[in-house]
Amino acid sequence: MARYFFDVSNGSDVSDDVGLDFDDAHTASQEVLRSLPDMVKDQPLGRIGEKVSVTMRDDHGIPVYRATLTIEGEWLHGTP
Repeated sequence: MARYFFDVSNGSDVSDDVGLDFDDAHTASQEVLRSLPDMVKDQPLGRIGEKVSVTMRDDHGIPVYRATLTIEGEWLHGTP
């Protein structure tokens, strides 16, 4: 088991100082991908191309993986 830390950036940066244990980096990266939609579901999204990123660091503090979710919307027939 290894500990990984997940820093979130969505207009402001939040550093993880606790981390979670996973069997390996691949398993931890899959958790990052699964968690991204939950991070934005209750937030007001106002900008086109709004992004939420999670940077995963290993137990030495070295960034090893980043996943980004971009939310885009487009009015097709003018603004309501």
